[in-house]
Amino acid sequence: MAQVINPTDMNVIFENVIFDIDDKIRAVVLELINRILLTRNETEQRATVADCAEKTDLNEYFVYGYGSHHFWVKQRKFSDPTKIFEQRRMIVKF
Repeated sequence: MAQVINPTDMNVIFENVIFDIDDKIRAVVLELINRILLTRNETEQRATVADCAEKTDLNEYFVYGYGSHHFWVKQRKFSDPTKIFEQRRMIVKF
């Protein structure tokens, strides 16, 4: 597990490997992480994730959602994008 520490307490924790079979995946992940690290709270994070989904291929490669105190990301399977890997790829606790 790897963690990216952010002074505003919006820390990105990588729980599993992100499969990078396409250059677009790397760009989407970096865009998402950078946006999250610039947020200060859950409200800002929800807005920035929605904006990121509109402007990138986030929804093409990943599914995501919110728990009561966190944001999670899972990766779609390449062989069948309607299916997802069970394990979360990253989580952000707030």
